[in-house]
Amino acid sequence: MQRILPVLILIIAICNTGWAQNLRWIDATELGIHGYAQKSDKSPYYRYDHTPYTGLNKTVVSHSKKCTGLYLSFKTTSTQISATWENVPSRMGDNMAGIAQKGLDLYINVDGEWKFAAVGRVSTLPEKSRRTKPLIQNMPEGEKEFLLYLPVWCELLELKLGIDSNATIEGLPSPFRHKVIVHGSSITHGAAASRAGLTYPAQLSRNLGIDFVNFGFSGECRMQPQFLEFLKSCEADAFLFDAFSNPSAEEIAERLNGFVEGLVKAHPGKPLIFLQSPINQTLDTKMQSEWNARIEISRNMMKALTKRYKDVYYLEVMNVVGENGMVDGTHPTDLGFHRLVDAYQPKIAKILKRYDIK
Repeated sequence: MQRILPVLILIIAICNTGWAQNLRWIDATELGIHGYAQKSDKSPYYRYDHTPYTGLNKTVVSHSKKCTGLYLSFKTTSTQISATWENVPSRMGDNMAGIAQKGLDLYINVDGEWKFAAVGRVSTLPEKSRRTKPLIQNMPEGEKEFLLYLPVWCELLELKLGIDSNATIEGLPSPFRHKVIVHGSSITHGAAASRAGLTYPAQLSRNLGIDFVNFGFSGECRMQPQFLEFLKSCEADAFLFDAFSNPSAEEIAERLNGFVEGLVKAHPGKPLIFLQSPINQTLDTKMQSEWNARIEISRNMMKALTKRYKDVYYLEVMNVVGENGMVDGTHPTDLGFHRLVDAYQPKIAKILKRYDIK
């Protein structure tokens, strides 16, 4: 057996090398990348340029470099799609699937509906920052349209797609209309969806045909003045907020009124929709007390703000993720995200429709 293993490894390596060499490789930037809140000139894979805003901590700066919510839209006649991509080395999260954190998520357009097609798998070893994988093979001939979601939790350095050497490929405009920026906590960022396409902004985009741009900052969505200034500068048709999971009750009391007032002045006539955070499922009485305090203060303040401003909305669905809908008592599983989308999507769509966002 010890003699056979090296031979098998060599055969696999040779096969993989041949497979990769038979492909034509196209840089993702040539196809066009979509899903930016505001494009950065620092890197095509950064979703936020933090440099104009002083006082941000290291975590916010790190999150700004992640390609969360970015995606490709393209068509190709290839019968196979492969990918080679490299990210800054990092450890795997304890409540994140590797495919969501560092992998790729491919969807295909079938009769006008986006269907899951394949994933780009990753190694769990932190030093494995470069990978080359076949995403899907043996597809029928003819032109096919795809969405490829980039990883939600890593800093991407490079991405290339491999197709049949004689096939065509063409980048397409975003298939989604309008632009709704979604700013929020790790729940918005994507923990703990199993794939990038299963975050709730991505699901809303495919379901409604509207571009819900993921501007989630895990653990750091505290209505900081730097985020307010950035959001005030953004061009968007509407804004959706998961704003009450990270700040303390004291921070909510201190910052919420000014945060909303600044956005209303910067974006007059634009809908600002606030979602209440899912209830934390814990037996820790201190943690539960703090969570309840955040919910209570945000609920009371938002009810007053919706009366003060006609374009400000507050949506709350109690126990929205339901039983067994969280991976760790805080972050939704795929089932939890499905329930969240199912509960909030009709309410969000109804509000957006009033502003002809449909």
